[in-house]
Amino acid sequence: MDTPVVVPFDARPAVAAFVDLMRRLWPSALVGFDDGEGTTTTDLADATSFPAHGELTFVRDGSMDEHWQECGYAPMSDGPGPVALFYEIHRSLVVQVNVAGEGGPDDGPLSGWTGVELALPVATTLTLVSHAAPTEDTFCATVLALLREALGYGGGLR
Repeated sequence: MDTPVVVPFDARPAVAAFVDLMRRLWPSALVGFDDGEGTTTTDLADATSFPAHGELTFVRDGSMDEHWQECGYAPMSDGPGPVALFYEIHRSLVVQVNVAGEGGPDDGPLSGWTGVELALPVATTLTLVSHAAPTEDTFCATVLALLREALGYGGGLR
């Protein structure tokens, strides 16, 4: 299940922080990195070594890595499945958005606006990939909460 997130800043430091949080969640985690350009050496603890786009993969241990090869993101019999995070830094990002909402207090100041042009000098698009939607699975909700924490907005924004 893909969970897209867009933030109005260069999120490479947050991506490095997410790696650290995932390693706390899974102390034996195997973390892979692919920049789409071939093999690279990236210090996952140093955000300055991250290229402008990449894919990070997380498996709990060697057993989950084997499971992933055969079953993809499907959960394992003893718990969750692997997780991936794709990210890309954009400069001068301009997008058209429609903001849904029912007019409640949590819908925000743009609720119900259509055709809104969102212009961001710098932005990062991130896609969290897991075996289920965070609204449907506790583990996936936990991983999304870790990503939000790394990005600096916790559960306070929707």
